[in-house]
Amino acid sequence: MSLDDDTFNASTLTLLDDDAFKTNLLVMMSDTGPETNDQLKRRAKAVLRDMESMLTSVHEVKTYGILDAMVVGAEKAGLSSGVRYAAAAIIVAYQKGEGSNSSASELTKLAQDWLLFFLLPLKKAYRAAHSPQSEISTPTLHASEVVVEAIPATLRRSYFPKMIIQRDNDKCVLTGSLNILSGPYPPGTEGSESLLEAAHIIRRSLVHEHPGRNRIARTIDIIKHYTKLPDTIMDDLGGIIDNPENGMLLEVTMHNRFDNYSWCLLPTDVLHKYKVHWFRSVPLGKEHFTEVHFQDHSRAGIPLPNPTFIALHSAVAHVLNLSGAAEVIDNVYDTFSGEGPMVLSGNRDSEEDFRLRLSLIGLTTNGHQLPTNPHQIHAH
Repeated sequence: MSLDDDTFNASTLTLLDDDAFKTNLLVMMSDTGPETNDQLKRRAKAVLRDMESMLTSVHEVKTYGILDAMVVGAEKAGLSSGVRYAAAAIIVAYQKGEGSNSSASELTKLAQDWLLFFLLPLKKAYRAAHSPQSEISTPTLHASEVVVEAIPATLRRSYFPKMIIQRDNDKCVLTGSLNILSGPYPPGTEGSESLLEAAHIIRRSLVHEHPGRNRIARTIDIIKHYTKLPDTIMDDLGGIIDNPENGMLLEVTMHNRFDNYSWCLLPTDVLHKYKVHWFRSVPLGKEHFTEVHFQDHSRAGIPLPNPTFIALHSAVAHVLNLSGAAEVIDNVYDTFSGEGPMVLSGNRDSEEDFRLRLSLIGLTTNGHQLPTNPHQIHAH
């Protein structure tokens, strides 16, 4: 893997911070706008068809793939707001470059902003033993101020799992496996036993471990437009991370695969009932588990998982897998695991760190000798 000549210099691309672009985007994506979602989607698809041969790559991921997947992913997940936002952004980026014959450049800038400032933070937030990143571009005129209140670890460990276990009847919502830690079960009890975990749909690390308020505020603004979650949730996202509406009980292996975007839940016509969609091969013995229907088995009024939280995970899973971004991001961070002589200094939770890692992979691919002294490598 290397940085191709047609890959843009990341430091020069900040389309979503361009005031004119943001203003035009907000007007076009407004619910009171003259065009329906289908009309905007058709226009965006036409733009991508016309421009496909001129579009380049950003950090080894095809520009066309990112832009198209942002629309498709939202549609698959049932996020009409995401379809409207993504389609409008594609059209406005194209129009911005029409006068100077630079539409391909503007569309590539948009793809890069979405890769570095939306997909990368969400992907890294779900990677085990990694925290999220990054300095996020935003399509709004003013970045939201998000206050993340720290919840004591002891309270998180007790409150969240306890509520999820009660609501989900101490069984994996996907496979129905019994919680092995709650056994032994009476003779004749149906179902296999597995180690279960209370899984977060939106990960705490996305909002809790950011070093600066502006970074998380910009991320939240993009998510807000893509999902249309109300301000009461978005402005206190850190406060609802450990609420039961943000969790489900899963087998450990299914939890890991959910975090890795290997599978997601797709909406059906029945509220809180979902189809299981796999992006990779289905694990042996799991082929028959095709639906998840959330119910409150506690009868205590414990909230069910928020459908929009599930839709966000589903949309991002589609974009990452359809565009190939998931493989690129995993390769970048798997290559430099954070141990040994190749530890990178600086902020590992930033888009600059991602660029540096990708550049180093390019050097190794091209046969260059990398420094073995960690002090020789610095992320600026």
